[in-house]
Amino acid sequence: MKNRLDLTRLAELDRQFCDFAQLQRNATPRCGWTKTLRLALGMSSIALGERLGVTAQGARKLEQAEANGTITLNTLARLAHGLDCEVHYMFVPRTSLVEQVLRRTQEIAGIPIPSTLKGVEAQKDAETLMAFTNALAKVSKRGLW
Repeated sequence: MKNRLDLTRLAELDRQFCDFAQLQRNATPRCGWTKTLRLALGMSSIALGERLGVTAQGARKLEQAEANGTITLNTLARLAHGLDCEVHYMFVPRTSLVEQVLRRTQEIAGIPIPSTLKGVEAQKDAETLMAFTNALAKVSKRGLW
C-alpha cells in the first residue's frame, strides 16, 4: 500500500509542477531580478541600501551577486524583503516525475511498462496507478536510483 501512496503523491506533484513548467526557462533578466524590480519601482540603490542596512555600493554588489547567481538564499531573501517581494525557491522537473520513475524502472528491471502508463493523461486514472504500482513492486525502491 505504501507504493500506492507514493505514486499518488508523485502524480499530484506532477500536476502541481505543470503550471511552472510552462514558464520560460530563460526568463531571468540579464541584469537580474533585483535590479530590474528596483528600477521598475523607481527606487535608487541608495534607497534599497537603506532598506537593507547597507550602503548604495553594497546594494549594487548584492544586485550583481544575484545577477551572477553567486548570492546565497538568505541574502536573496533579504533583498526580496527590501523590495517587498517573496522568494519562491523550487525545482521544476524537466520531465514528468512519473515518467522519470517509469523510465528508470524500465532501465533497472527491464520490465516492459504497460502501454496504459505511457502518457501524461493516464496518471489521473486509478487503474493506471495500480498498473504502475504492480510494475514498481517488482523493483527495489532502494535500488531504483
